[in-house]
Amino acid sequence: MKRINDAINESFGKFTKNQKVLSEFILNHCEKAAFMTAAEVAAASGVSQSTVVRFAAALGYESFSEFHDSLKNELKYRITALEKFELLNDSVPDSSVFENLASTDIMNIKKTLAANHADALKNACTRLQFASKVYLYGQGPAAAAAIYLGSYLRTLLNNVCIVNLSCDDPLCTIGTIGGSDLLFVISLPRHTDTTKALLDYAQSGEACIITVSEGADSETSIYADVNLCAECGDFGVNGSLAPLLSLLNTLVCLIIRNDERAEKKLRLLDELPQFSASRQDGVL
Repeated sequence: MKRINDAINESFGKFTKNQKVLSEFILNHCEKAAFMTAAEVAAASGVSQSTVVRFAAALGYESFSEFHDSLKNELKYRITALEKFELLNDSVPDSSVFENLASTDIMNIKKTLAANHADALKNACTRLQFASKVYLYGQGPAAAAAIYLGSYLRTLLNNVCIVNLSCDDPLCTIGTIGGSDLLFVISLPRHTDTTKALLDYAQSGEACIITVSEGADSETSIYADVNLCAECGDFGVNGSLAPLLSLLNTLVCLIIRNDERAEKKLRLLDELPQFSASRQDGVL
């Protein structure tokens, strides 16, 4: 989905006077317009409702509804974590916060399920299993998700590096990546220069690349051999990591289900604490 500011910049020279006034309102008050009807946007910006509808069409959207969805998508890039929590506190009583967040997570997990085809998940697992070395990187809050995934893959696979846990610069950490290796990058909804540099470098080394992003048209998906999607809410990854962790947990489960050696390794890991306890009790 095209970002609002890009769509406006591309069409600004063709706008009428009222459409230019409306564009200024949208750019400056996107967080409000995203929750307004066409009539409310018109009243707040001082133009007619028909101008709002024509404005959406001028930007290339088939309907105001599609334009409205794009406004909500823009919040992923604009609203900070603090602003997100302020919005939540204004609209939801304390007694309902947990219920509200849990319901949102459930909805977004279902969206994540619908966005990822079974073949893409299977393809990602196969590439992970056959890579000579796997490098995992999570941008921003997604670093926690990369570490979570890495804690399992280090047990299931032979050679796994969690870039976020390295003391070196991320680019230096993957410096020896080659054609038989794999870079697994998690970043959504923003994509920093560091993330793009890692992807550029891995691509130049002909390594396999798996990305997890906000959608098939994200800035990172163009690098990917396999792109997976996670819907973390209208406010992006600051909203919740629950859908992302569900997706990553699915990859772990699929690897275990389809690799007897991986299953044995995980079973052994579960038995080690019992073995240690037995030694301490003098059984062995």
